[in-house]
Amino acid sequence: MKIFRYPKMFSSANAYGLGSCSEIDNGSLSPRTMAEAKAAAASNSHKEAERRRRKRINGHIATLKSLLPNVIKTDKASLLGEAVRRVRELNKAAAELTPTNHHHHHVLFPSETDELKVIPCEETGVIKATICCEDRPELVMELIEALKSVEAKVVRAEMSTMGGRTESVLWVRLSVGKESDVGLATLRRGLKSVMDKSTLLAGSVQGLPGSKRSRYYPN
Repeated sequence: MKIFRYPKMFSSANAYGLGSCSEIDNGSLSPRTMAEAKAAAASNSHKEAERRRRKRINGHIATLKSLLPNVIKTDKASLLGEAVRRVRELNKAAAELTPTNHHHHHVLFPSETDELKVIPCEETGVIKATICCEDRPELVMELIEALKSVEAKVVRAEMSTMGGRTESVLWVRLSVGKESDVGLATLRRGLKSVMDKSTLLAGSVQGLPGSKRSRYYPN
């Protein structure tokens, strides 16, 4: 009888220097192999975390791009710069419209003199219009029509009435294409006609046409 002897078989784990199967099963890897395995796991975890971080950043950049109007450059640096500029503009506009601001902390008291002031703010695009005249029922509707003539949007409004006199302070923003000097002049004319009409009607009621002296501030 012939006896065949087979060569000694080596495990694949042993061939790659990871130890025998029994060593792997028993968790008895060499310190060097364990360190390499931990380093590989840490590297994979870091890569996955970095991938998720980049995904979140790209998502926020896309949202920022959709919120900013009239963006020309779409790289990240330009978008962030435009966002900073817009936030500064909004903060300044909010400060100007805050009641506690030193420009608006006073309580409105209508004066005895008809007055009209239209003051634009070039940095924020907001126009502050102040009109003081005789009060009458149709005054508010006429003010609305004057604002519609230049497609102005009211950002904030304050109104005070006392003794038949009224003072209105309007912060408005003209629509796109109406921000020019022509649009501003049209707004002034519309508001002045409202004030003049109040003066005329008040004078006719009292029998003294034009008894109230009007003050018009062009700037």
